[in-house]
Amino acid sequence: MKKLLLFFLAPMIFVHIALAQTNDTAMHTQGFAAIERITKEVSTYKPDTTSPPADKITQKIIELRKLRGGFNVNEAIAFKLEEDRQKGETPADVQKKFADFFTTGSGKRWLDNATIWLYRNRFSYAELKQLVKFYKTSAGQKMAADFPIIMLESLAAAQMLKDSFEKELKAAH
Repeated sequence: MKKLLLFFLAPMIFVHIALAQTNDTAMHTQGFAAIERITKEVSTYKPDTTSPPADKITQKIIELRKLRGGFNVNEAIAFKLEEDRQKGETPADVQKKFADFFTTGSGKRWLDNATIWLYRNRFSYAELKQLVKFYKTSAGQKMAADFPIIMLESLAAAQMLKDSFEKELKAAH
């Protein structure tokens, strides 16, 4: 599970390092503050896996998550499990147990509950309605479909630029 958390935190740490190397003070300060806030909140986070109330807020969150589709936390976990399977570092029977846990077992239910609680703690019912309305538009559907690709390609670009810069630094020394 720590590996999975690192999978999601590593990009934030890399962005933090990249921002620390920029000369734009305002961008650096703003970016650093955002990364600090995110890092602090994530480091103190304890998931609430209890069943949320079966009310209009929970129903709106479920609707929003379905509309957003695409690469949500469940797909991210499936992606990471497949990546681990391809590396062959984890025995196949253990891989299957993890996959079952997160797709049909208690892990899926607990993760869904934790995610609903995250939305409940961050968004009002009115905000959730606005988000649902947005994701029902063609622009919202495009955002849902393309944002994960944009994010992953941006991270890939940052990694390539970092690697290139690293080569330059080594060549200079």
